[in-house]
Formats: sequence, structure tokens, C-alpha cells
Amino acid sequence: MDCGRTVYVEECHISLSTLGHFAGSADAIRAEVINRLTERAFEHFPSSGSVFVKPLPEGELPAFTFMVSLICRQPVFDPHSDFSSLVVCWLSDDIETSLPELIEREIRGIHWDKLAVDDDT
Repeated sequence: MDCGRTVYVEECHISLSTLGHFAGSADAIRAEVINRLTERAFEHFPSSGSVFVKPLPEGELPAFTFMVSLICRQPVFDPHSDFSSLVVCWLSDDIETSLPELIEREIRGIHWDKLAVDDDT
């Protein structure tokens, strides 16, 4: 990462951004997807202590929701913790880039020390 930390992908979840929406205006669906993104991340990764949603692009809702659970072998605050962790979410239409490249591109600039939490489990 740009901050100098090495992080590892623990889990990844990719889904259609409009999953569960069958009807409604594009604006209403967009608002609902955005409003529920953090909640959905905690549903997919219930043991997560922190979720960061990357700023969403303006305009039409991207087709896919990406959620990655990341861990770093160094804690952020408590030197007695085993590691630090963070779930990062974003929406994108890019499904053709290889997954490792896509994740690296999307998480590279994350401010880990401000967003991640220490963990022992």
C-alpha cells in the first residue's frame, strides 16, 4: 500500500450492485444501494470491526459491488494485538481486470492507520 503496509486479502465478495432490487427508479435504487452498503458489508463479514466505503462515482450506478476483507500482520494502535483489519467496499463496472490487479488498484491509497482496527482473533 502507499502507506508502506503489506496487507492480505482474507475474503472477497462480488455481487451485482442492484441485487434484490426488482423495480423502482434508478435514483431510488442508487440511494438504497449506497445507504445499505456498510450494512451489507457487516452482513458478509460479521466479525469485521471496521468498514470503509470508497467514494462512489456520480451518475449511473456501477454494475458490481466489491467487498474485500483485509488483514495486516501489524496492529495499528495496540502492540499486544495480533493484527489489524479492515473491510473495503467499492462499486465498479470493471469486471475484466484480474482480481489481484483490481484489488491492488482500489486499496493502494487507503489510509490504513486511520481506518483499520486492531484484532486478536
